[in-house]
Amino acid sequence: MIKWGVVADDLTGANTAAALLTNSGFRTITTVDHRHISEFLEDKYDAIVVNAASRTLNGEDARERVRFCTKILYDYGIRHFSKRIDSTIRGNLGAETEGMLDALPEDTIACVVAAFPASGRIVVGNYQLVNGVPVHLTMAGADPVKPVRSSLMVDNFKNQTKLKIGCVSLNDITAGIENTIAAIQENIDHGKKIIIFDAITFNDIDIIAKAMSSFDRPWIAVDPGPYTQKGYELLNGKKKKKFNGKILIVAGSASSLTHEQMAFLHAQTDARIISIDIRRFIDSDEPIPEEKIIAKRVVGLSYLSDVIGFRVEGDSDMFININIEAAKRGIKPDDITRRITHGLARISSLILSMGIDNLKGIYLTGGDMTVAFCEECNVKALELKGEIQPHISYGFLVGGDSDNLPIVTKGGLIGAPDTVLTCIKYLLNQ
Repeated sequence: MIKWGVVADDLTGANTAAALLTNSGFRTITTVDHRHISEFLEDKYDAIVVNAASRTLNGEDARERVRFCTKILYDYGIRHFSKRIDSTIRGNLGAETEGMLDALPEDTIACVVAAFPASGRIVVGNYQLVNGVPVHLTMAGADPVKPVRSSLMVDNFKNQTKLKIGCVSLNDITAGIENTIAAIQENIDHGKKIIIFDAITFNDIDIIAKAMSSFDRPWIAVDPGPYTQKGYELLNGKKKKKFNGKILIVAGSASSLTHEQMAFLHAQTDARIISIDIRRFIDSDEPIPEEKIIAKRVVGLSYLSDVIGFRVEGDSDMFININIEAAKRGIKPDDITRRITHGLARISSLILSMGIDNLKGIYLTGGDMTVAFCEECNVKALELKGEIQPHISYGFLVGGDSDNLPIVTKGGLIGAPDTVLTCIKYLLNQ
């Protein structure tokens, strides 16, 4: 049964939104012509994306077309909606958002999340940046039909709607779900019908989606795709993306980029990655009982998912200052680093010795982590076969019980948000 309806302003954008929903395992269809919506309202689909072809229309006509499309979907029984907007905020943003709201219950609010981190689109301070550049200074500002005149998000809505507009800042979102909920409620209490959110990472989008799902009132997503994808997953549960084999993830880096990459991986797959509190390793060079417990958990997860492994815990209260911790113990900072990486490497060695059926390779991040892994697993060398992306190497283990097992290694500060997923696909295709 169709649970989510998306109305896009052009076919390319419609297909982008549909592809993201499909990546989450939902059967999705895109209509090429908005006049034929009814022909595709079939229960075999999970979602429908309508190409309203409204980007080049004037504001009034765009508003009416989106209202028309939304009403057809609502009358069919769909109750969850998205107004798909261009990732560089071209088009009739205010008019089309108002048009969708006009076709829905009066208490519906619009949640604008114009971030697409994997494509370099973020919103901070209510400004959209594209790869760090204000969007109106990019090619979007020179669009021959609908040029973007301002990078300030609110400007691109208020010139086409009289609905009250509010904002939720990055400070509220990064403070967590409860703060985000409070900021949203404050906007609602002040009569805001359109709420524009800052977001720079997939984790920010996840927080916004979870915060909105806590409200007992209808809302629509106004976004280029990722927020809609997360909203549908929360509503319907993410379906597994199956791979032809298993991949072990060993994420020994605590960098923010590594955690962003892990968040993207979780958004796109059914990966089961355990978070490890590294503080348990810093008092001794000796193995600790938890290592075997964690290894058994990871092996057990291999029966539930194709992508399994562990990563360094990312909560701020679990971060440590290596220099301070070393001084407390009268040892060198390098000793703390060694204890942590070798503790994680021993877990890796235990996982490999226990065995994972159909293991096709290892993804390993962190330079010190790679050295520790090789030492604990008795790997004598790495036979390099090539580079997947700059500074991301692919090859085979030489020596030890896992001789000839494919491996990908990279530094913790290397890559883009989708790098882990790219490397997994590369390993499985070799």
